[in-house]
Parts: sequence; C-alpha cells; structure tokens
Amino acid sequence: MTMEAANSNPPAAKSVYRCAGPNCGVMKSSSDRWWLMWASFREFNRPVLYLCPWDEQIAQQEGTLHVCGELCAQRLQSQSMREVRENQLKRTGV
Repeated sequence: MTMEAANSNPPAAKSVYRCAGPNCGVMKSSSDRWWLMWASFREFNRPVLYLCPWDEQIAQQEGTLHVCGELCAQRLQSQSMREVRENQLKRTGV
C-alpha cells in the first residue's frame, strides 16, 4: 500500500464562523466564548428565539446564527423582536 492510498480520505475541513451581529463580522477563534441563536416556529406556531452557549453540532445547523458575545446577542434579539412586530403590523394592516 502506498502512502498516497493510505491518505485518500482528507481530514474534515474546520468550519470558519463569523459573528452575525449587526455591523460586527468578527471571526471566531478557538479561545472565544461565543453563543448561538436561532428562531423556530414549530413548538408554539409563533416565532421563538433561542440562545445557547457554543456547541459545535448546533453551530453547524442550518439557520443558526453565530454570536461573538453579549452585545451582539442583544442587538440580534432586538432586531428579531422588531422584525416580528413589523410583520405583525403588515398582516393586520395597522
């Protein structure tokens, strides 16, 4: 067996994460203490915003927002709340 054949399965590429906070975009490093946010409509038939400490499996899920810290999490929460209210007003025509 040649060395080339033994290494035919390349190692998985390490994911690169960028903060989703408004006007942020900082890149995640291994020592950072980041958070994750996502919204779901399934459980209550209305938008619910979730926040949890960093978890690599959740970070890779579609729709998960990667957040560098408390300030960006608060900004995203505020933005989400504003969008929910605006959508409610559009539906009711007020």
